[in-house]
Amino acid sequence: MMHRTLSLLLIVGGLILPAVSSAETADRAMATAALKWLEVAGPAGKDARFAFGDGERRDWHFTPRSREGLMIGDMTQAQKDATTALMRATLSAPGVLKAQDIMRLEAVLAEIEGSSLRYRNPEGYYVSVFGDPNRHPWGWRLEGHHLSINVTAATPDNTFVTPLFTGTNPAIPPPGGPSTKPIQQDEMTLAFRLINSLTADQAAAAKLSRSPRNVITEPGDGDAINRRTGVTGNDLTGDQKALLRQLISVYVGMASDRIGRAYMQLVDEGMAETAFAWAGEASERAAFYYRIHGPRILIEFDNTRGGNHIHAVWRDPLNDFGRDALRQHYADSPHSHKDWP
Repeated sequence: MMHRTLSLLLIVGGLILPAVSSAETADRAMATAALKWLEVAGPAGKDARFAFGDGERRDWHFTPRSREGLMIGDMTQAQKDATTALMRATLSAPGVLKAQDIMRLEAVLAEIEGSSLRYRNPEGYYVSVFGDPNRHPWGWRLEGHHLSINVTAATPDNTFVTPLFTGTNPAIPPPGGPSTKPIQQDEMTLAFRLINSLTADQAAAAKLSRSPRNVITEPGDGDAINRRTGVTGNDLTGDQKALLRQLISVYVGMASDRIGRAYMQLVDEGMAETAFAWAGEASERAAFYYRIHGPRILIEFDNTRGGNHIHAVWRDPLNDFGRDALRQHYADSPHSHKDWP
């Protein structure tokens, strides 16, 4: 018993302190970044702060519209730097880059449309904080056109980033621009490899009767898909299952390693039951749609308008906004809380 107790302690400078797990360390880093953001935001951040139980926390969107929170375009440089630090404490390096690329793409879309940068604003993205980062549960959100990242820190060991929406328009960068690679290239390339690897029987099982022409699980419709359709992991070869897992990891990989690694364990546990479904042509210049649906994963990818406008969403059928973890947290905690999801 003594050996077990000591294994949970850390001796530092003669003091015996509780050992801190890597999950707790990462959780504290995110909380520290959020507290710094609130400090730097100062009075300007007043309208960006909400009670954790406020309905605004689950009122997410991905269309160009006004939002609650502090807009990046209204921030000082110090506030923008604090926003980047908060993103880096929550997302992986590729995740931060993808989010920033999506925001920058607004300027390209404005030029193509002939729109005003006031409408297609690369800095028209808003940060909001829910609850107190000193106390669980709490959360934060980064949101604007084609980007919605919803973070819930339910407990020190349980942080969630779903629903997470990413989109790109144009999906294929125009010639002569700063980039020639589509922002969501991996989401397309790996899906093409998977669909093209299927046998005739597997492809028939995966085929959807029609493309929905948008993601089905839009804001307010998280439970719109309650039946899994497609070819399941049970009916895939080892190589095909590895491809499916690699495709899933592109989405989950937007989160930091600490968040994503734990989530991928849940995905792996349900891989045999996870279904892959497809509609349309397997070409990045064509309209197509695919869905990945398992016990703990729901991904939708839709490429419309001649294959040049992408909407993609990663959701957790059980735990969007950390709802399942929060139920357990409230059941185990002596205090009551108004935010029952």
